[in-house]
Amino acid sequence: MRSRTIGVIAMAATFLALAGGGSSAQATSTCTWGGTPAAPTGKFTVKPGITNTPAPEPLKFEATGDLTGGGRCTGTMTLAGQVNAGSTCFQASFDGTVRGVPGVARFWGDGNALVHEFLYDKDGNLVGADQPSVGPPAADDPAYINCNSPQGETDISFSAIVELFE
Repeated sequence: MRSRTIGVIAMAATFLALAGGGSSAQATSTCTWGGTPAAPTGKFTVKPGITNTPAPEPLKFEATGDLTGGGRCTGTMTLAGQVNAGSTCFQASFDGTVRGVPGVARFWGDGNALVHEFLYDKDGNLVGADQPSVGPPAADDPAYINCNSPQGETDISFSAIVELFE
């Protein structure tokens, strides 16, 4: 009976693969957003500032930067929304709207200095992803001091790679 079950599963998997059911979305465009890790030009602003103490309520934020790479990878991409309650300087989740990229309406993300965000169209379909990178500041950089202060960190530079699916 076990070999019959394995055979049925293998046959079903083969059928799905041949029928295209096993394929996934493919990246059609790769863009840079907000410069490069060596020279980040993207601006992330959060109000009130984010600290090392978990945020007691959602914080408003905006991330914006030039999008380059041709095709849909031109102009300015802006994410606007909230950093969710419970987030800190070292671990945050966020969601909101996307402006400046045709076919992309919303996003959701999670991470720390390395973030992964999912991009969705107006109907909630996954249409891309981006991986912003916030370089850690030097030990004497005010960013570390700001995360420990009551006002928190309010302005951070970033760069990202954006993948847009067909």
